[in-house]
Amino acid sequence: MSKVTECARALGEAIVDSEEYKNMQITEEAAMSDPAVAEAMGRYMELKELIGNLMSQEDPDPELIAQYGREMDEMQQTMNSMPVVDAMTDSRQKFSELMNQVNKILEFIITGEVQQGGGCSGNCSGCAGCH
Repeated sequence: MSKVTECARALGEAIVDSEEYKNMQITEEAAMSDPAVAEAMGRYMELKELIGNLMSQEDPDPELIAQYGREMDEMQQTMNSMPVVDAMTDSRQKFSELMNQVNKILEFIITGEVQQGGGCSGNCSGCAGCH
């Protein structure tokens, strides 16, 4: 194994051993084992699929798409009001921040540059998502 792959393996193990990762795993498991979350998530995913199916039709019904969209918003609000989902979202954010720090360090070591601000570099590989 090369030095680079050995270091990558060590980094991966350190990340998996981090408090951020462990906490994310715990909160995700708690959220996914909650029947109310599972029900709301199931309905949300069902509505998303229904909208996708409608959008693939030649002449989709805009009123039905809007209705499903409103229901999706309601399911999202329902999930967001659940403390277990809030804890999961918070832990995911903290893990994402850790990964962003790791990526910035790697970028600096490789390029010698530090990206200023929170702007988009156009490269989504290390991004936590557009906000």
